[in-house]
Amino acid sequence: MLAIRNLARYKLRTILTIIGVALSVISIILLASIGNGLLTTGGKILDQSSIHLWVTGTASDIQSQYMGTGESKISDAHRMVLELKKNKEINLATPMLTEMVYAFKNDSDQKAIFALGLEGSNGSMVTIIQGRDLSSDLHYNKGRYDGKWRNEVLIDSRTASLLNVKVGDTIHIGKTVTEAEVQTFKIVGLTNSLSKFSSNPMVIMSLSELQEISGNQYYDSVTMIIIRLKNPARAADIQKELQQKYSQYTVSTNQEYLKKALKENSLPLASAGSIVVVAVIMGTMLAINTMLLGLNEKKKEIAIMSVMGFHRLSIFRSIGTEGLVVSFLGGTLGILVSIPLTGFLNRLIYAYMGFEGLVILEIEYLYIGFAIAVCIGLLTSFIAAIQISRMNTAELLRGV
Repeated sequence: MLAIRNLARYKLRTILTIIGVALSVISIILLASIGNGLLTTGGKILDQSSIHLWVTGTASDIQSQYMGTGESKISDAHRMVLELKKNKEINLATPMLTEMVYAFKNDSDQKAIFALGLEGSNGSMVTIIQGRDLSSDLHYNKGRYDGKWRNEVLIDSRTASLLNVKVGDTIHIGKTVTEAEVQTFKIVGLTNSLSKFSSNPMVIMSLSELQEISGNQYYDSVTMIIIRLKNPARAADIQKELQQKYSQYTVSTNQEYLKKALKENSLPLASAGSIVVVAVIMGTMLAINTMLLGLNEKKKEIAIMSVMGFHRLSIFRSIGTEGLVVSFLGGTLGILVSIPLTGFLNRLIYAYMGFEGLVILEIEYLYIGFAIAVCIGLLTSFIAAIQISRMNTAELLRGV
C-alpha cells in the first residue's frame, strides 16, 4: 500500500507520531480508570467501615480556607454526641479530630504525619494488631480539660516504618516542632484499621489530648462525628432527620460523603483532566503536522498525478490514509500499553499509599481511547483533503 510505503520512508517521524497518539489514548484510559477506582474503591472502603452517616462542618469562610481547611469544624462536640446517642436508631456516635502534626524519636528527623483523635478505649473503632488499645480519655474531664494526660498513642504500620519505632517506644508529637520537643507519648499499640482513610502515616491518640495540642479544646471542636446505625437500611431517612435538627452542619450518607470528598479535591482531578486534554491536542497536532509535512514533500508528485488524470479522490485516498494508519497504530499501541500499566500503577499506589485497587480498568475505556485515536485519524484525513483540494496544479508544475 502506498500509505504504508510513505510512512516507512520517514520512520522516525512516523514513530514519534504513533507515540504521540498512543500517549493521548493512554492518558484518557488511565484518567477514566482512576476516576472509576476512586468511586468504586472509595465506596467499598466506606461500606466496609460499618460507618453509615458522617456529620461534618459546612463550607468555611475565606479566613478558614486560608488557614488550610475547606470546611469549619463542629463545635461543642461532646454535648452533640450525647444528644445523638439518645436517638434509639443510633448504635454508635463518635467524634473525630484530624490534624497534621510533627512526630519523631529522640535524635531523629521530624516527620509530618496524620493525627487522628478518638475518645479513648474505643475498641469498636480499631482492631489492635499488637499491644493494646488506648486507655479511657481522662483529660476531657467534663469539658474542663484539666484531667490526667494518658500520653498514649496508637500507630499504623506506615508510621512504624517511617519513624523506625515499635510498640513500647516513646515518640515526640506536637503541632509544631518546638511543641513536639517537650511532649512525649508512649506507643501502646499497632493498628491499621483506619489507615485506609488516609494516604499519610497515622497516629491515633485520645481526642481531648489532640484537641489540647492543636488548640481545638476552646470550643470542643472536632472535624467530624461518625455514626453507626442499628439498621443501615434506614441511613437515608435518619440522614434527613438529623440534617433538619443540625442544619448548621452537613449530614451525609456514605455515597454523599464520598462525592463531597471528591468535589473538595476537584483541583487535582481537574489538573489531571487538563493534562489529558493537552495530551490529546499534542497527539492530534503531531498527526496533522506529519500529514502536512508529507503533503509538502509530495506536492509536485500530486500535481503530476492530477495531470495524468488521477481523480482528486484517488489522490486523497493514497495520501489521507496515512493519517488513519498512524492513528490506528497509535490507538492499538495505547491500548496494549494501558492494560499492563493499570496493574503496575495499582501495585505502585498500594506500595506507597496503602490503597488497593485504585485504578480500575473497564473495557469501555479501551473503546473510548481507540475512538479518540480514530477521531484524530479522521480529522487528519479531513485536513489532508482540504489541503489537496486547495493545491494549484499549474503553480506546482511550473519549473518541472
